[in-house]
Amino acid sequence: MAKTKPHVNIVFVGHVDAGKSTTVGRLMYDSGNLPEQELRKLKEKAEELGKGGFEFAFVMDNLKEERERGVTIDLSHKKFVTAKYEYTVIDAPGHKDFIKNMITGASQADVAVLVVAAPEGIMEQTREHMFLCRTLGVGQIAILINKMDVPKFSEQRYNEVKADMSNLLKTVGYNPANVAFIP
Repeated sequence: MAKTKPHVNIVFVGHVDAGKSTTVGRLMYDSGNLPEQELRKLKEKAEELGKGGFEFAFVMDNLKEERERGVTIDLSHKKFVTAKYEYTVIDAPGHKDFIKNMITGASQADVAVLVVAAPEGIMEQTREHMFLCRTLGVGQIAILINKMDVPKFSEQRYNEVKADMSNLLKTVGYNPANVAFIP
């Protein structure tokens, strides 16, 4: 009888346009869970819709309206397996109009990755999503500081966002010392 691996649900949350879907798509590709041929098809579809560069987001954003608007509307799930765990990645919408879908995704999660765009820092949905993750019982959270290359990489900007996020974490009851910050 084969031993089953522990299962972990990971939700990606954060303000609209922070890069959640793109990050998840890239994770799938870099981990070998998105074949090159499939990525090529998504790239062609993105270019066909005038959304060149959105191919990684299209891994998770499957609805026609999501692809046309460039905004996640509904939850999407992808499974992948590593040597130690079986994961389900949940991509949650960041737009305030779709907060019910974000809540549904966070309520299923064991772990949250809160994606923050470095140029903008903490935005309205950044705060709300962190608060909701805590309220919904997500015990583990990581902060992914995304878009570090816009307009150019700055360690100073990373440290500013990290400090701001650490303060926000404390206000909702997370201990920043137990949180991974990922540039």
